[in-house]
Amino acid sequence: MQEFELEMSKYAMEVLTKSNNMDKVMDFVELSVRDLGNPHISKQLTLVGEELAYNIFSYAYDDSPGAFVLKINLSPENNKVTMEFRDEGKPFNPLDSGVPDLSVPIAERKIGGLGIALSKKLTDKQIYKYENGHNILVIEKNIEPSTNAG
Repeated sequence: MQEFELEMSKYAMEVLTKSNNMDKVMDFVELSVRDLGNPHISKQLTLVGEELAYNIFSYAYDDSPGAFVLKINLSPENNKVTMEFRDEGKPFNPLDSGVPDLSVPIAERKIGGLGIALSKKLTDKQIYKYENGHNILVIEKNIEPSTNAG
């Protein structure tokens, strides 16, 4: 099994939820998780980061931009990555969202919910709290280094 060469790393960014900042968020997530030792898990975390940030950018503040904070903590010694999404938008617990019914024809489905369901499936732990006017969503992903020689 491949050894991690990373030490604990913490990354954080704060931006306004303007559409042109979404690319900055995606670059930040991708760069933060790219060297985990397992490209498959890095891609999963990039997708989760994109889905959850997109929901905040799209729905937390209605039509006006607001503050968005993303913190990423890489902890290879604990085989874990933690991502914390924080905003001051209207209270919303994404973990209360049910799984969309995929048996219903696409034209008849309610919009939304797939990104949150996918994020739950691709992570090992999710915690939501609303505290001091902030939505705080913390997700954890257990990581194992890739066994493929690279």
